[in-house]
Amino acid sequence: MMDISCWGVTRRHWIAVLTIASLSGCTGLGAVTLDRDRLNYTQAVANSWKQQTLLNIVKLRYADTPIFVDVGQVISGYEVEGTFTAGGSIGNKTAPGALGDFLNLGGTGRYLDRPTVTYVPLTGSDFIRTLMTPIPPIRLFELIESGWPIGLLFNTCVQSVNGLSNSKASGTRRAADPDFFVLLKSLQRIQDSGAVGLAVTPGKEKPSEGMVLFFPTMPVPPDIEKEREQVKRLLRLDPHKTEFRIIYGAAFQGGDTVALQTRSAFQILLELSSYIQVPEEDIREHRAYPGVQLLSEGQEAYPYPVRILSGTSRPAEAFVMVRYNDVWFWIDNRDLRSKASFTFLLVLMTLSETGEKGPSPILTIRAN
Repeated sequence: MMDISCWGVTRRHWIAVLTIASLSGCTGLGAVTLDRDRLNYTQAVANSWKQQTLLNIVKLRYADTPIFVDVGQVISGYEVEGTFTAGGSIGNKTAPGALGDFLNLGGTGRYLDRPTVTYVPLTGSDFIRTLMTPIPPIRLFELIESGWPIGLLFNTCVQSVNGLSNSKASGTRRAADPDFFVLLKSLQRIQDSGAVGLAVTPGKEKPSEGMVLFFPTMPVPPDIEKEREQVKRLLRLDPHKTEFRIIYGAAFQGGDTVALQTRSAFQILLELSSYIQVPEEDIREHRAYPGVQLLSEGQEAYPYPVRILSGTSRPAEAFVMVRYNDVWFWIDNRDLRSKASFTFLLVLMTLSETGEKGPSPILTIRAN
């Protein structure tokens, strides 16, 4: 029986043999990479959307043109192949010129990952209509009914309600009416208390309009009753009614009607851009528009929907960050309010979509 140790085979040789054999016989590569690829591409698409959205908000502050590009398709193909060769000779060591016993091992392996990503620029009349169409008021109240914070929704999506105006960053720039923020705080306290509910029923003649109902779900505490009375006073509604009709419009209505002027997706992006803390020299040199106008001392304020910071150094910890004109812009990862507002921005923008929606991005992973 031949002693294999005489072949001079080391442990390293056998490891190479097993490695090449495993490469050539890896028939389950697709199953192995599925979980990893799914999570990685999900995270990558989410991060890309956040960066693109923040960049477009920053560009609007600098009077630059926003560009939207969607991910149409992701195709990732894997290829693994390997070869293994072995040869040897057993000779007579006593023969003249004999080299003795020897073993040759050889192998090659190759791993390829060729992802292909298809980008779709969002252009055309349908996309412009999506950006410029105001969010239907009925959609906002449906979100409120499902539990979304009414203060956040009104502060972000509403330009005016029964004559009370929010801040305006485009056109004639102006600060918000102080009573607008008083109204938001009262509405938020009412919603947080759970003592007064808000419900919406579609209108019979115009489904886009409806009725908002203020009704007690339990004995109303005195402080919540005062908040409800204040809401009716600020909106100049009939104090004896509990059911009010919602319509879209900027003109004052009052009585039993709430006129709500909502913003479009483009307006929302433009308004959020006014909360960016841009470098002061950019404003002085007219590179960027001035920011949101602050209220006078003593007037009721409301928390900003989003706070976007800036600096010349890359932030150490950021929820999302982009670089524009050699300046970093970011949302702090510890700013929960700004993070929630920014994440909810996608939902707000889709509320204004009209027409048929195009196909969703397709992820195709080829593994062989």
